[in-house]
Amino acid sequence: ACISLNFDHYVDSCPWRVCRCDGDVRGSSVHIVPLHERWDMEDACAELLNTQWQRSMGARLHSLRQSSANYPVCLLLLEGERRVPNEKLIGHARISRVLGSRSLFVESVVVQSELRGRGYGRILMEGVERYARARGCSRLCLTTHDKQHFYAHLGFVQSRPVQNVGTLASLVPLELLHKFCHMAESDAEKSGGSADTGRHTPPPLSNAPRVPPPPPPLLPPTLEHTPYTDIRGLPVFWMHKDI
Repeated sequence: ACISLNFDHYVDSCPWRVCRCDGDVRGSSVHIVPLHERWDMEDACAELLNTQWQRSMGARLHSLRQSSANYPVCLLLLEGERRVPNEKLIGHARISRVLGSRSLFVESVVVQSELRGRGYGRILMEGVERYARARGCSRLCLTTHDKQHFYAHLGFVQSRPVQNVGTLASLVPLELLHKFCHMAESDAEKSGGSADTGRHTPPPLSNAPRVPPPPPPLLPPTLEHTPYTDIRGLPVFWMHKDI
């Protein structure tokens, strides 16, 4: 039995379909759709996300309702016939623009706990990838604390941090955000990489204490080690995939 995966691409109204046999998923009809095309799924989506990252329902629904064609976009993986009582929410992923590039940032990737390890996560990420390519994007970026091996198996490699636009894309024209990004880069280049051009480091005094030697260089990133941490100080892996 094969998986029948449909993705209704609303950019040019051209649906795609791919049939796969993968993992333990057998005879399943699954499809990916943006949340803003299926608002009837927002409560189920909020409950799924709260099983992984607890928030108040009000805050969660407010975040989900930001989904739009102008980004961010919440993509849902659904199983069963469309708009019938037995149609089930399987997974969710949110994508937003990365500042100054044609990349998308992927976050809040989650699959129903009882269905994990059966190939749905791969299907969800492949749907995200196809959606991104259809929208003219060339790279996916993400962070993870402990799923780096899963993403590496999907073709992601470790990379440097990026700045995702988030909900700003729906409030500020993207061209203006890109302009600010290029202006900041230009100012940094003119100042030799420093944004503080009004200060100058005075020459060291002869009787000043000796500066200690620099610390040893950071270890190169691997799937077991990352030089980056999140705001809580926990190790975080930055990864990307060119699509």
